[in-house]
Amino acid sequence: MRINENGLADMHEYSTKHEFYEYLEFEPFKSIQETSDYLAKLIERSDSENGHYWFINNKLEKIIIGTFGLLNIDTRKSITEIGYGISPDYWGKGYFKEALTMVLNFLFEELKFYKVWAKTQSNNISSIKSLEKSGFTKEGIMRDFYLSNKGERYDAVFLSILKEEYLLIANNSK
Repeated sequence: MRINENGLADMHEYSTKHEFYEYLEFEPFKSIQETSDYLAKLIERSDSENGHYWFINNKLEKIIIGTFGLLNIDTRKSITEIGYGISPDYWGKGYFKEALTMVLNFLFEELKFYKVWAKTQSNNISSIKSLEKSGFTKEGIMRDFYLSNKGERYDAVFLSILKEEYLLIANNSK
């Protein structure tokens, strides 16, 4: 589902959880207005040429449990970065893999993108392993890239997947 104002209440619910920010650079939202301001930024980015965001839905519970975005879209090169966040209540339950698969199918099979990449904190082992299980390869590390909300610095791990790699995996899983 395309990101929109109707998801504010659900987004605010998980955006106040401290665990959600374990690998992010900013503090949990303290008010509905902070969440609303952030959601407005994502909507604005979605209306630009170089970004697009969706909500991740839990269809059984009929709630929004996260966001998934395309950042730094380069249509000339057919390359984009992905970014995502899922409520800690739903970590490890397959929602990220399902959302990632849908987005990669869309990018590689419909839009004919060439490469998709992601970056995450080097200590975010679950995210790194999830990306690798989906076919992403580590490309490198940028030292002291992140500055946490506690003033600590962390390396960023860059991972990517090429269209041919993804299609090989997708065809082998059919």
